[in-house]
Amino acid sequence: MLALYIIGGLIALILIVAAIAGTRWNYEKSISINMPLQKVWDNVKTLGALNKWNPWVEKDPNIKIEFSGEDGNPGAQYSWESNVKEVGAGSQTIVAASDKSELATRVDFIRPFKGTGEAYIQIRAEGGATKVTWRMVSSTPYPMNIIKIFGVIEKNMDDAFGRGLNKLKSICEG
Repeated sequence: MLALYIIGGLIALILIVAAIAGTRWNYEKSISINMPLQKVWDNVKTLGALNKWNPWVEKDPNIKIEFSGEDGNPGAQYSWESNVKEVGAGSQTIVAASDKSELATRVDFIRPFKGTGEAYIQIRAEGGATKVTWRMVSSTPYPMNIIKIFGVIEKNMDDAFGRGLNKLKSICEG
């Protein structure tokens, strides 16, 4: 009987901590690219350009991608479908594009989990280089949001964003 009380108490504690942690999260990572702003902007200003260094696209050589709208402009969209669990299915839509400074998109995930996020690629000249900041704002549903406490989101995002930004750097400087 004591074991049931302990297990019940632990479950209650986890649910309380998850409620306090909140569901929203924000992650960003930056890199400095030794190229002029225009060269970097050319590699981030469209969904087609983004997919050349998208770390999730490279995980599935059989990924199915469809584009619609005028790429680089608000409303342009690409949808993806993959059997690889980490890639899943969804779409990304350009919300706003500020010339040579920011591309803002909405990402709608269908699989493996439903959700919506906001993604931003911001660039600015910094000395003789260009600083690129990739940011994602989203939420994780309760009680799954408990993973925030253990740094799971940061670890996964850091790995993916690091691979993507390093590939972007290689494309721009290569």
